[in-house]
Amino acid sequence: MNENAVGSDTILRINKPDQASKQLALQRTSDGRRKLVVSTNWLPLFGFESNTRVVEKLIGDGGQGIVITPVEDLFNISDTKKVYTRSYKTRRNNPIETMLDIRGQKLLDAAFPEGTERVHILFRDREVRITPIRNKTAERIAQAVKSLHQGELMSAFSACTAGIDAVGLAEEGFQLQSVLEWRPNEARDKQDLTETGALNVAANLAVKHIFNEDIGSIDLGVLSKSVAESPSTLLQISLQCDEFSPVKAKSLKDAALEDLSSSADMVYDGLRLIDAVNPACVLLEQVPGFMTSQAGAIFETKLRKWGYSVNKSVFDSRDFGGYTSRKRFYLFATSLPAGFEWPEMVARRETPIWDEFIAPVLNQLRDVTHTKSMQDGLVCGRLRVIDRESTASPTFLKSQMRQAKDSVVIRDGDRLLFPTVELMQKLMMIPDHFSTDAVSSTLASEIIGQSVDFTMHRMIVAKVAEHIRNFAAALNFKHQVSLKAA
Repeated sequence: MNENAVGSDTILRINKPDQASKQLALQRTSDGRRKLVVSTNWLPLFGFESNTRVVEKLIGDGGQGIVITPVEDLFNISDTKKVYTRSYKTRRNNPIETMLDIRGQKLLDAAFPEGTERVHILFRDREVRITPIRNKTAERIAQAVKSLHQGELMSAFSACTAGIDAVGLAEEGFQLQSVLEWRPNEARDKQDLTETGALNVAANLAVKHIFNEDIGSIDLGVLSKSVAESPSTLLQISLQCDEFSPVKAKSLKDAALEDLSSSADMVYDGLRLIDAVNPACVLLEQVPGFMTSQAGAIFETKLRKWGYSVNKSVFDSRDFGGYTSRKRFYLFATSLPAGFEWPEMVARRETPIWDEFIAPVLNQLRDVTHTKSMQDGLVCGRLRVIDRESTASPTFLKSQMRQAKDSVVIRDGDRLLFPTVELMQKLMMIPDHFSTDAVSSTLASEIIGQSVDFTMHRMIVAKVAEHIRNFAAALNFKHQVSLKAA
């Protein structure tokens, strides 16, 4: 226990810990020079009393920080400094505060990389160790600049994808570096299906890294090291949407929380992934309910606290030339100092889709008129119907192929007909070259049923690409100006 006098009559008793820590901001003097003032009650507890002589030394070679220790040889005090005491009119909240004042520019520049804004301070017995805290916003921009010079600015990491949204990235000029995809096995599955989504990605795109692991349990330290050689400017992520969708009953959501099958906590895993990859830009796709949920608020708030500028909106694919009524929430977060605008909407289709999409394949569709679930769906109003007057298809769900009460069907007179995977793909505007040959028709239906409307997604990705290219153009312009000035 340390005893420190406070005033002339008071002895303050404080239990000394083995170590203590805090964070401080690097400051600037009036002439723009850097300085670090460590003014704290912790100093005297660890041997840094007022007027103690100390020496400042670099930790390692360049950018690793400073270690400060008391001088052992009091007869050799050259190049040492003194611990100062701050005075206050009242000392109640800072009763034993002393101060280290570090202003040597050569030392500070060698200890803390350019862009360092905050430092971590560790107090141990007769040692103060000060190390830089990563400025992750500055790192993102610096990495984007580096990627630009290496010709790899249009690089992307796609998480929780079975390929459709990733193909949208590729068609707008992005090079897919990494994919994180793992389909959880469900109670109805009779075999291990965890690789199916990742295999479908590999069937459609060349990817450097495929992490076929659960986003909730992957070792992000290992992932970070793997992607460090091929960093991505954009991270695209499609978190599982069941828990934010009105299609899933509240009783089932509550049961999922109880038995731990819920995916509501995936927002935490998504944030952990973003923190590990630290991309310049993030594009999130979700159901509209996510936007007004507590999880959505946490996701957006954390990104803003991390220094991202956040743009968000709910879109209907019909407003982008789509053939389904699919609505999706999109959030785009960026660290790049360039403007961003969502794509402009277009007039919705007014003519029925029957002649273009349904009539040519009508004879190929399976008759499900007498299926009990279809009839039950009709009675309760949950069945999603395309008829001859429909200007768009209702939204397909992941469960489409199971012929649930909320499946999409085609009504031709008194008959109810079931759409094929190929018809689903066309109505979702997914290009013909997108292959689902690596998976069964049931899984292909799942992939399409929970995917993005391709045209709407591609238009949004095009604006993201434009944003990144605008950053590159502005950077190149500034570089050209500096060359002319030189």
